[in-house]
Parts: sequence; structure tokens; C-alpha cells
Amino acid sequence: MEKNRLGIFIAIAYGVSAVMSMFLVIANRNGVDASNLVSAQMMYPACGVILGKLLIKKEGEKLPVAGYITVLITSALMLIGGALSVFIKLPMIDMGEAAGQVDPWSLICQIPIIFGSIVAYILFWACGKEAADNSGVRRKNIKTSIIMIVIFMVLYMGRDIASIFVDDFMTGTTESRDEFMALFTNPMFYITAVTLPINYFMVFIAFFGEEYGWRYYLQPVMQNKFGKRAGVLLLGLVWAVWHINIDFMYYTKDTPVQMFMAQIVTCVSIGVFFGYAYMKTGNIWVPVIMHFLNNNLIAVLAAGDTSVIQNQSVTWIDIPLHLMISIPFILFIFAPIFNEDSKTQVPELEKAG
Repeated sequence: MEKNRLGIFIAIAYGVSAVMSMFLVIANRNGVDASNLVSAQMMYPACGVILGKLLIKKEGEKLPVAGYITVLITSALMLIGGALSVFIKLPMIDMGEAAGQVDPWSLICQIPIIFGSIVAYILFWACGKEAADNSGVRRKNIKTSIIMIVIFMVLYMGRDIASIFVDDFMTGTTESRDEFMALFTNPMFYITAVTLPINYFMVFIAFFGEEYGWRYYLQPVMQNKFGKRAGVLLLGLVWAVWHINIDFMYYTKDTPVQMFMAQIVTCVSIGVFFGYAYMKTGNIWVPVIMHFLNNNLIAVLAAGDTSVIQNQSVTWIDIPLHLMISIPFILFIFAPIFNEDSKTQVPELEKAG
């Protein structure tokens, strides 16, 4: 049963991503924004887990079927929207001086994300204790969960501030510090920061899409096979490899190999902390929220400019520097909770053992 579920997970998470990479190639050749395809890819890991649970169901096992179906339908609509956006060009919409010209497909593809997020959130909340426990969506250990999220934000901001000083040291200027200080005089910085919690409930399903696959499902599988510590480190590498098509065709077009190496550093380092937080809380919503913050604080620190995530440029010297400022996340791998004799286990690992 577990081998069959793992096969379904790999086929969906990696197989569908590989097939849809062809659309990424076409989008790049035609100069089409591939953001909708990237958003859809975030859903595939959760779909792999959900289909495995629904198709190979344990006898008498209660599951949040309505919530699961909502995730699957949302994913399908996002995939279709992303694919259509590659081939069908629509006239740009003028959103005024503040927003400028907007691709209609970006608005169309947001509709299933918003509705799917709201409906899925309600259904997972109201699915009942047994179904929530069987699917790993029950909210628990709230106090510890809040502490983990706060620690993550402190580490995240510390890493970003460290990168500012490293950049200025390498260039011999104060340009990065000046840009950072200028944020506090930009109204968009405060607007995006204040609306961040609201946005979570409107788009959380995409981050659930990844974390339900990586932390809830695959982390226990990897830990059961390779041990608690090695399993989390290898999961970070597996997670990074899953991003390779996005690294080469979305995050950057000029330095793809360097971007992929930087992606390995990112996925392994924050993967350690995400895994640590999940083991401490057994609450999948903790890494979901942290993943949301990890991606969306980029826009906040860019005063609402979401385009900064695309077409980046990474040099070889950036990689060891990125590793250096990521050390605080990596150090959590030495936490006692990762010792094999530790009694603390994530729920699915405990069942598998």
C-alpha cells in the first residue's frame, strides 16, 4: 500500500512537473509570463498525496474527501489556466498608474486559487477530528506552533539583513543599506505588510500544495528510510531537484546552473528548519505558513514588486555567501529532536515505524 502511494506521489509531483515543463519552454520562447505555470506546479505534490490516499484507501479510514476534491479541482483549473496562457494571448488590462498594464491571465488564474483557498480552508476546518487526524490537517500545539513561526521570521529577517551587509562589503558601497532604509519611507511597504495576513487566506492552497507533499508525506518516508537527520537533509535535496525546471526557465535565464546551486542551499537550509518545526508541532499548518512567509516577504521587502522573483542573476560567488548567511537555519539539524533515540516523532513517521 505504502509503495503504491509513493509511486503515485512521484508520478504526480515529478511526472506532471516534467510534462508541464514543455509549456515552460514554449512560454520562454514566446516571451510569455510563466507565473501561472509555476503556481500550478506548487499544487502537484499535494495532489500526489491526495490521489494516493483516495485511490488506495485503508478500510474504514475517514478522510476529508470534500477538502481533498477541492484541492484536486483547484489544481486542475490552475494547470489548465497556466497551459492556456501560453498559447492564447489576451489584450493587456490597464489597472491605472499604480499597477500599470496587467496580463488578464494573471487575474483569471487567481480566481481558482482564491476560491479554492477559501473553500478548502473551511472544509479542512470542519471535516471532523478523525478525518483531520487521518489526513494530518488538524491544528494542534498552537503555542509551540506560534513560537516556531516567530523564530522563523526572526531567522528570515536576520538572513536578509546579513545579506545586505555582505553585499555592501563585497561592492564597497552602502547601496543595499540605502535601498533597505528607503523601504520605510515607501507607503507600499506598509500596505503589503499589513495585507500579508489577509493574503494568506486567499492563496494558502498553493503553499499547502507543496508542504502537504514535502513535510507531511515525504519527510516521514525519508526519515523512516534514512534516519531522522539524514532523511531531512536528503528531503531538502529532493525538494531542490523538483525546482530545477523553474530554476532554469523562470527564476533566471542567464545563470541557471548557479541558480540551481543556490536553490539547493535554500531548500536544504530552510528544509531543515521546516522539518524541525513540523516534528516539534506535528502541525502541517506551521510549515505552510512559514513557506507562505518565505515567498511573500520577498514582495514586502521589495515594496510590493512581485516581479523581483523572476529573471534573477546569480554569480558563483553568491553561492558560498548564501550558504554562510543560511547557517542559522542549518544549525537546527543538530537539535536533539533529530537524534535517533529521541521520543519525538512526526505522526506519520510514528505510524510507519
